[in-house]
Amino acid sequence: MQVVSNCPGCFKPTRFRTEDAPTGLACPRCGKRREVTLSESVRERGVVDRCVLCGCGHLYVEKDFNGYVGFGIIVLAIAASAVLWPRDVYWSVGVLGIAALADLAFWRFTGERTVCYRCAAFHRGAAPNPEHGRYELGLGGRYADDYDEQRELHQK
Repeated sequence: MQVVSNCPGCFKPTRFRTEDAPTGLACPRCGKRREVTLSESVRERGVVDRCVLCGCGHLYVEKDFNGYVGFGIIVLAIAASAVLWPRDVYWSVGVLGIAALADLAFWRFTGERTVCYRCAAFHRGAAPNPEHGRYELGLGGRYADDYDEQRELHQK
């Protein structure tokens, strides 16, 4: 399993494999150190039950696809459709249909990754854990930096 995380100090991405995981992880840019703790479930079965970097048990599953690429496909399809619209409506709509089918194919065949709510570390290649569902906005809000401030403002 591969773990990808951004440094909490300078946001430089770091990655490592759990098979040869270090006991501590140092950021190559700023030097900030974090502990790496592999639970028994991660070591033996490859199932993530807790984040290996922060120990948080609140995790969710999402598609392991670069959102910028998906956005680029959609923008190109819309631009091509707009250019083709005055010439031939059928080709214009066809381009949008092809983009929708390409998006569906990417969605169908892309794997999933487990993400930590607290530190946003990606755990790629982990075995599925039935306890983890899709992203929940309410739970994600509890880990937002300004959650306590906002809660105090609304309770007054």
